Amino acid sequence: MTSFIESGFTTRAEWLAAGGGTMAAGDTLHMTYFPIAGRGELCRLIAAAGGLSLEESTELPAGDSKLEYLSPSGMPLLKHGDLKMSQSLAIEGYLTNLAPKFSGLTAQQKAVDAMYGGIKEEMLLNCAKAIFTTKKSAPDQAKEDVTKLMDKWFAIFEASLPGTGFVHGLGYPTGADLAVLNITTGYMPFGAAMKFAGYDSNLAKYPKVKAHADRTAAALGPAFPTKFTSANPFGM
Repeated sequence: MTSFIESGFTTRAEWLAAGGGTMAAGDTLHMTYFPIAGRGELCRLIAAAGGLSLEESTELPAGDSKLEYLSPSGMPLLKHGDLKMSQSLAIEGYLTNLAPKFSGLTAQQKAVDAMYGGIKEEMLLNCAKAIFTTKKSAPDQAKEDVTKLMDKWFAIFEASLPGTGFVHGLGYPTGADLAVLNITTGYMPFGAAMKFAGYDSNLAKYPKVKAHADRTAAALGPAFPTKFTSANPFGM
């Protein structure tokens, strides 16, 4: 299968209008991402919980370029047949729509899952900013920023998450539950930021959040932790 660039079209829209982007049932889902629990981790968790097989590498498939994924530089990047896409939230939504386990989710449930994914993105961005940027010139400010960030969102989660079961009241976790798991267990950048700030990663102040993450992890069974949940390639 070929991309819109390889097919001679000027834009992706022209290619799609001409019938591009078709996928066969056996087409492989392939994600390109770093070996950390950052923006690609929730994609991994959604695939695992939803019953999808997701192949992964740190380099693009041979012959591909980031331009074909509409990415100037960032990752994750997802390839599925002719489809090549970037942006973690979009990939999370796509995987949710493909996952057989999530086929019965309503539009409202998917919207709530996407909302939790957006919160994950905000927390991830600010954790990364603290440990990679602010820490260099203002380490005390970086620690304060992480503490305020975590307290803000964990307090909201503590008030909102159910005391038993999962966010949608189903017998299995979906994107919202998996986002909480990612935030509370992914080392890079969440865990690294909490460690730097001296923040209690065991969440003693937020027992409902901790219990919810534990339930979600248990429901995933051997699929969790992922290969990169605790990865620390930067030595932080």
